[in-house]
Amino acid sequence: MRKFTRAAATLALAALPFLATAQSGDRLVALSAGNTTPLAPIYLAETLGYAQQEGLTLTVKTVYANSLNLVVAGEGDLSVIGVSSALVPVREGKETSIVYAISSGLGTGFMAASANVKSIADCTRVSTSRAGSAVFSSAMAYKVNGGGKFNILELGDANQIVPSVLSGGSDCAVSALAVLQPGLEKGLRLLVDPRNPSTVPPNTIQNTVSSGLWGMKDNLRQKRPAVEKLMRALKRVEQFIKTAPPEQVAAELIKHPDFRTFPVDVIARQVAAEKLFWFPDGGYVRGSAWPGTLAYFKYGLPFIDGGNKLYSWDERVDMSYWISANGQPASR
Repeated sequence: MRKFTRAAATLALAALPFLATAQSGDRLVALSAGNTTPLAPIYLAETLGYAQQEGLTLTVKTVYANSLNLVVAGEGDLSVIGVSSALVPVREGKETSIVYAISSGLGTGFMAASANVKSIADCTRVSTSRAGSAVFSSAMAYKVNGGGKFNILELGDANQIVPSVLSGGSDCAVSALAVLQPGLEKGLRLLVDPRNPSTVPPNTIQNTVSSGLWGMKDNLRQKRPAVEKLMRALKRVEQFIKTAPPEQVAAELIKHPDFRTFPVDVIARQVAAEKLFWFPDGGYVRGSAWPGTLAYFKYGLPFIDGGNKLYSWDERVDMSYWISANGQPASR
């Protein structure tokens, strides 16, 4: 009996790390603006089990254009969207904090067109995401600096951008490459391809941050341990994506209920397209990149005043969570 008791005690002690993970009180709800591959890293933090292994219960839900309003209302902790949207509540006196960068501005600056459109100036109607998103800022930047005269069709679901062009509702589209890929495979062509800098209109998306994570400042402070755990989980996601073949990344991503209906081969091609733009500076939003990023966001959000402290890096970006999880960045 004594041997049995000692063995049971040993098993119980061995199980403690798992029990601590499973029973952790740290929880976060991330509300995503779209079940699209460009936002895959946050979904992978859940499906790969990295968040749980860090002691965090992470729930990622796709709520499309409602992401901003629901986070402001306290229905979620983090908005997974173009971080330009974090600036919208500020003018109403609400305090937000950007805590992570998922992709660079180059990643959401692709512009595709139907075969008869030869230049930005030829576009008559451009399909993109709604005002407040980073891709909307890209579209407006191209209109101002690329000679465009087009109208913009705002869509709440990024998965509808390509169908709107293929059906004739628009003749051009601006979004991430992975979002546009199905259209390119059906005859659309790229007018702006950030992989070729010469195609990008000047003073638009260069050296900027696009999508990421933000939340309400006080709520995130109260949940600091949980946010730091998410930062560690995302670092592991970054390493996984950098080392795993796209097919393996896709296989993990479609385990999430919001991606279950997507063919794995389609997701794999999109993952390969997005790898170049994910994790700018490891997710760290540099203060030196903020002025250019703010100018980029202003194309889509004209109320932004770069001279107003409310929109400054010090007020709107909080990298302390990232630093606590990962240490000091290589550059600021």
